[in-house]
Amino acid sequence: MAEILLSHLVDHLELTNRGIKPKTSEDRGGYLLRYTKAPCVIAEPFFIDNDDDLARVQEDIDGLAGTYTRAIDQISEEAV
Repeated sequence: MAEILLSHLVDHLELTNRGIKPKTSEDRGGYLLRYTKAPCVIAEPFFIDNDDDLARVQEDIDGLAGTYTRAIDQISEEAV
């Protein structure tokens, strides 16, 4: 799931691919990953405190939403 989502986000945003970072239950967001029964990933596709990254997202917020939709569709198709 994370690989598919990452691929879609990097392609759309055209920002640096910083890779997938495994989390433990002690890490920020780790509780969500460990104790949620549904499959989940935490996506942080850009740095909000980086003006260039933030501007890139703000110029096409609807496109970003569509990117998540396409990634979820692909994940759902591959899970069948």
